[in-house]
Amino acid sequence: MKLENKTPYPADLFRGVIRERRLFGSVAIRVAYDILGQELRIADEQTWPISPGPWESAFGPMPGDELMIRGGVDVLLHGYARTSHQRPVTRLDVEVAVGPGWRHRIAVIGDRSWERGLTGLRPSAPIPFSILPLTLERAYGGSGEWDSLEVPFVDNPRGRGFYIDEDSARGQPLPNIENPEALIDRWDDRPDPVGVQACDLVFGPRVRRSVGVDLERHVITELRSTLFNAAFPDMIAPAAHAGDEVRITGVRHDGPVLFRLPPPPLRLVLRFGEQEVVREPAIDQIGVDTEGMRAFLSYRFPFRYQMIPLQKRHIQLLVAEPSSAWASVPLATSYGEAQ
Repeated sequence: MKLENKTPYPADLFRGVIRERRLFGSVAIRVAYDILGQELRIADEQTWPISPGPWESAFGPMPGDELMIRGGVDVLLHGYARTSHQRPVTRLDVEVAVGPGWRHRIAVIGDRSWERGLTGLRPSAPIPFSILPLTLERAYGGSGEWDSLEVPFVDNPRGRGFYIDEDSARGQPLPNIENPEALIDRWDDRPDPVGVQACDLVFGPRVRRSVGVDLERHVITELRSTLFNAAFPDMIAPAAHAGDEVRITGVRHDGPVLFRLPPPPLRLVLRFGEQEVVREPAIDQIGVDTEGMRAFLSYRFPFRYQMIPLQKRHIQLLVAEPSSAWASVPLATSYGEAQ
C-alpha cells in the first residue's frame, strides 16, 4: 500500500501488524496556518513536517508521528506569558480553551526564592513581571547534589525548584510555572511539572496516566492511547472539530488569541480492491505560536484492514474544496473485508 500525496501539505502513511493478516494503517498530515485576526489562513510555506522519529521544531523537541492513534487532541503552545497592556503583576493565569467543553490553565508567578521564616523556609514575595517564557526551564524540576553526585529530577531535569535538602534550597529560586490547584508551599514539595509544550515519552505523569501495571505480577494490565500523545497530560483535549473556537488568554499584551478551527483542506480516497471510500481525517494536534501568530493543525486517519493476497490497495490525499462536506467516520475503521 502506498500514499499518493497530491496536496502541498506534509503527509505520511504508517503501517503495522495487529496479528496475522490483520494490519493497521494511519495517515498523518500537518497543515501550517497564519493567524489573521480571528481566522486561520493556510500559510504560503508549509514548514511543519511529518516525521517518523523525534525531531527539533520551532516549539522545541517533538516526538515522532509514527503511531496509529492518539488518545485525544494535543494542544501545544509556544511563546510567553504576557500581561494585559504590559502592566506588571505578580501572578498571571494562562488559559487555553478548545470548543465548549475543554479548558486548562496554568499559574505563572513572578520570580521568588526560598527565604528563612519563623518555622522554616518560605517563598519570598514574587517580583512583578509583564513577560515570562512558557518553557520547561521555568517549570518545576532541576537537579541537586548529594554525596558529590548530581541528582536530577527525572521528569524535568531542565527545570527549577527541586532541592535535596533545606540548606541547598535556601536563597534558591522556585518555579515560575505551576499547577494553580496545587501551588508549592514547602521546599520539599514534589509536584508534577506542568507545561504547554511537548513532553517526553517517558515523562512520569504521562506514563502513570496511560499505563496500568500489576505490581505483584510485574505485568502491564492496560495501555491507553494517551501514551502516544505529545502534550502534557492536562493539555490533551478529548476532541476538536471544525467550527470549534480556540481561545488562549494571558499570552498577548493586546488581548487573547482567538480563532475558529477551519474545515480540513483535504480528503482521503482509500481503495481496497473494488471498494472505494472518501474520508475526512480528524484533528489530533493543535499547535499555536503566540509570538509569530502562526499555527499548525495535525490531522490523522487510522484504519484497520485485512491482508488479502493480490488485492490492490491505494490511498490518495487530495485537496478539498472549502465548501466540501465529506463524511466523517469513527476512528480505526476497518476496510478490505466483510463489514
